[in-house]
Amino acid sequence: SHFLKKDDPPPFHYGTHYSCAAYVVNYLLRMEPFSRLALLLQGGKFDLPDRIFNDIGASWRSASQDNLQDVRELIPEFFYLPDFLENNNSFDFGSKQDGTTVHHVTLPPWAKGDPRRFVRINRQALESDIVSRQLHKWVDLIFGYKQRGREAVAALNTFVHVTYEGAVDIDSVKDDVQRDSIIAQIQNFGQTPSKLEKKPFPARNYLSLSKFGKNIDFNALPFLEPLTPPLCIVGAPQKVYLRVALQDTCKLGMTGQSDSACGDMCISRGQLIGVGKTCVLNIPAKKYYRFGGSNNGISVHVAIPSIKSLEVNKVATIYDDLHRVPLSAVKPSRNGQWLVTGCMDSTVRVWKHGKKRMELQATLCGHDGKEITCIDISTTFGTIVTGGADGRVLVWDLRTLSFLRRLDHPIQDHCSNLHSFGATQVTSVSLNDRTGDIVTLIGSQLMIFDINGKVIANFSRDEKFSENSVPCCAISTDCPEWMELGIVAVSGHKNGDIRLWGIDRDKGLLVFRFLISTKVHYCPITCLRLEGKRQDTLLAGDASGKMSVNRSLQLDSLSQQDFAKFMEGI
Repeated sequence: SHFLKKDDPPPFHYGTHYSCAAYVVNYLLRMEPFSRLALLLQGGKFDLPDRIFNDIGASWRSASQDNLQDVRELIPEFFYLPDFLENNNSFDFGSKQDGTTVHHVTLPPWAKGDPRRFVRINRQALESDIVSRQLHKWVDLIFGYKQRGREAVAALNTFVHVTYEGAVDIDSVKDDVQRDSIIAQIQNFGQTPSKLEKKPFPARNYLSLSKFGKNIDFNALPFLEPLTPPLCIVGAPQKVYLRVALQDTCKLGMTGQSDSACGDMCISRGQLIGVGKTCVLNIPAKKYYRFGGSNNGISVHVAIPSIKSLEVNKVATIYDDLHRVPLSAVKPSRNGQWLVTGCMDSTVRVWKHGKKRMELQATLCGHDGKEITCIDISTTFGTIVTGGADGRVLVWDLRTLSFLRRLDHPIQDHCSNLHSFGATQVTSVSLNDRTGDIVTLIGSQLMIFDINGKVIANFSRDEKFSENSVPCCAISTDCPEWMELGIVAVSGHKNGDIRLWGIDRDKGLLVFRFLISTKVHYCPITCLRLEGKRQDTLLAGDASGKMSVNRSLQLDSLSQQDFAKFMEGI
């Protein structure tokens, strides 16, 4: 400060910034629309090959030791989106000075060349104990008391003054050239976020189920819930155990149905509600849709009593002629705003609830003239998945209402061990609302695809089922990819078994984790649903109309003797 002249800008440690548009575009330039943004930024051409983000190791060395001005931070995609590391669009980025062609990003050896493994382990590291205990120190630098002033200087954390909030009053700058220069500098070199706190941020509460002899801190359990995978035990996320909590019989929507099969279920105010096989629940609206009738449409009935409508099963609305022939599959979105219908002639229609009626958004065609057998929709990912009797699983874009891709895979019959590409009917499709992964069941083959259609996992060749125990329905959980020990899918079987599956992502195989031992169902499972904020409750219904509620084991509900046995098994 002794050597500063009157008009000199304030001193700083770094002439660059940790986050700006150029850095983000450079990281993501292998994906649209960032590829076009990169071209726009560089005047119609990609940047020089030697400057393009191409090697995780080289970027780490640059930021950690080689270049003191390289203060780039990781963007969120490093922890959830492996696709940005692959040049799947085959852009020509040229060759570096040493002759190396710039293509996919080079990963560390521990990633074994797999972007999914890299992102998964990166996310596990982010959620780890050591990061949780240090994370507040980073928050202090970016949002806290070390962002400006003496503490920032002591922490070597000062940047060009115009990047700070309120440092420059743009409106007061009269010189147009100077104003444009300041704006360009802010846009190109980044902005420091708002300062949120003047005192040190507290460390993140990191709790674990500690064992001190026989004493357990049960107060820690609620804090561990967010880090526990679906259907796993809070406090012991590597363990899975479900107990039957409730049984009932399906009663709604059974009139005119040829059998007693259950089609959908939910829990409302502690009560188990089930509807027939030609019905589906719209839980937010407290209604159920009935389909398959000769009116080629649906009827809307009261499923859950409310102030507006106390009479259960009462017809609220009827929509005729939604298709030209009877409907064969119906699926509402989780928020109840969208409805996707499929019919016997293989067409799929997308509807949106207006103020007074449903409005047709699009008619989708792609199945080979056979009935639609199953549908799922995710508004989170803007995706619709449909399965048909023709054996095709098609993925559609909810936002543009257009075809995206067909999920092609050889079908391995786990009864006869034969391979075929024939038209085996699709029994189930189900979307993971956290990752966009798609679970499909065709014949006896359960498979998981990512949202881009790549196979993530399927049964091993050693997985065999007897003719009476083949899977007949399946659903996906919302298990995040980084929770490696979590349950990713649940299958219901012809003999009434319910099985829970994990995944070995390195081998690409589904791993059997748990079979519900208490036998409630003795005929084919016809529907499955997950309930609870963290999906710790599994509902199952079968062809006889019997329904069951299965809940994850809760450690604080165990007797002292049972708890001691459980702790011995951990």
